[in-house]
Amino acid sequence: MEAHDTPNTTADPLTAAVAQRTRMPTNALPLSLVALLLIALITFGGLLLLRGHGGKTTLPPVGTPAAVSESQLKSLASQSSQPVYWAGRKHGTYELTRTTDGRTYIRYLPSADKVGVRTPNYLTVGTYPTKPAFSALRRAAARNGAVSANVDHGGLLVFNTSAPKSVYFSYPKSGYQVEVYDPSPLKARGLVLSGSIKPIG
Repeated sequence: MEAHDTPNTTADPLTAAVAQRTRMPTNALPLSLVALLLIALITFGGLLLLRGHGGKTTLPPVGTPAAVSESQLKSLASQSSQPVYWAGRKHGTYELTRTTDGRTYIRYLPSADKVGVRTPNYLTVGTYPTKPAFSALRRAAARNGAVSANVDHGGLLVFNTSAPKSVYFSYPKSGYQVEVYDPSPLKARGLVLSGSIKPIG
């Protein structure tokens, strides 16, 4: 009896091993399907994110000063039929005001709680659409108290000693004027002359 017990005991592990090997492919198939599903979900999520970034950014309504982000300013510039000028990135808050006649004002505030406060204490860059922009600026340069200077790309800078905090510049055939206001007249002129006032983009 003992001689016949040994083959029986060794047959059971072999049978179990064979059965286990036969079951392994059955277990592996769902795992591969799960991996494929995960890859598909990740890819689909990435496409949704890319599509979301391609949409238009919401802008505040015309006529209302509002705090905006840099991405909103870039969206405004991309939707505008003319360049929109600013003084570049700065710490603090960007305040955007648009008017019904197409003017845009970007004001640099120290914090968001200053939005809508109309005290003229902060750097402001305005872009004004007007067909005779350059010729109007040349006429302004001929007035009493006017000071003018040439700027890059054939542009003209003009300010008046009676209101030196506002500096205007334009280019031939541009169709727009840019005003740079600062409580410091020297800073306003310096920003324009140094080329720091540029189109958003």
